[in-house]
Amino acid sequence: MTSIDWTRNLSVGKGREPSFIRGMSSMQIGRGRRPNLFPNGMTCGWGYGSSWALNKLYCKAWELKEHLKKDKRKKDGVTKQQLNYIEQLINYCEEYGVVRDEMSMKQLFLKKYNLQFYGLTTENDYYAHLQDIENAVKTIQINHDEHKTIADQLLELGVVSSRQAANATQSYAIMWQNGSDIRQVVNRSLYFEHKSRLKQIGLDIGQPFDVTRMCPTLRRSEVIEVNPLPIPNWYHMPVASKSNVMPFKAIA
Repeated sequence: MTSIDWTRNLSVGKGREPSFIRGMSSMQIGRGRRPNLFPNGMTCGWGYGSSWALNKLYCKAWELKEHLKKDKRKKDGVTKQQLNYIEQLINYCEEYGVVRDEMSMKQLFLKKYNLQFYGLTTENDYYAHLQDIENAVKTIQINHDEHKTIADQLLELGVVSSRQAANATQSYAIMWQNGSDIRQVVNRSLYFEHKSRLKQIGLDIGQPFDVTRMCPTLRRSEVIEVNPLPIPNWYHMPVASKSNVMPFKAIA
């Protein structure tokens, strides 16, 4: 196998998809993989152009609407029943605020972890490599409604053990919010130390500060609750023989 796509659907609440995606786009994932937020704010990806792996988060209702426009322009091949079903899906995705989490494992990635052999791997073998987005979601815990300082958050979560260390890291975070490049202010070891601390409360000083991405509605446990999406009883599960997926071929 040369490529595998893994997907899951997340429910973030009606109308909260753009806020969730913009907030996630403030974070690097994995080993320093930089985010790429699309201008429409409905898609964010990590690893575009990479031969290793690509992660994406996108608003499912918005994507279905774009496909629906194309389907309606087709003269044949799409029945009214199919169009009605897609519109039903769109309404369902809007109601739950569905964000699709998608990871494409490329050939180099599969070879690195010996996951490329069809029939010799199980689904469980891949799970350990599908945690980058989940780990990033867990670190975004800023809630501006609490009105807590950065230093207080660092102390509360046990990221640092002293007020002095918390205040030092907070000062660099404030400089970053004011447009400073912290890499030009401190030496390399200090930069990565403060960066590591701040990432644990959802701030990434490795990215240019963008107030539109630092959304205050990203405290998972309170404001945006991220849940798996329940499958409605009317949903049509895909049938391989009727899908547009190319059949498997063994090539010597």
